[in-house]
Amino acid sequence: MAIPNISTKYIFGVKSAVVNNIAFHDEQTLLYPAGSYIILYNVDQKQQRFILGSEKGHGITAQAVSANRRLLAVAEKGEKPIITIFDLNTLRKREYLQMINNNISSTSFWDLSNIKIH
Repeated sequence: MAIPNISTKYIFGVKSAVVNNIAFHDEQTLLYPAGSYIILYNVDQKQQRFILGSEKGHGITAQAVSANRRLLAVAEKGEKPIITIFDLNTLRKREYLQMINNNISSTSFWDLSNIKIH
């Protein structure tokens, strides 16, 4: 018996508590968080692509798109908060930043507006 191939086709909803929760990658592609995903929705083709949050994260708290619109920073809360930088053309991780100082009591990042991603 063949094993069925299961994949995500559509995700509905938006996570309104995320800072900068709506952004544009280009003139046709809208970026927004839903659950533990960042959705890339092409408004012309009405298709979605997905970026899954990290396994160690406990929910997306903020997102920011670089000025040249090639990179996306996604902040996630957790025992050790995480910021992941994604290449928006390939949807692959470029950088992974995690808090390593156990003396800091913050459990999440809320504002990525001052982070410069090139």
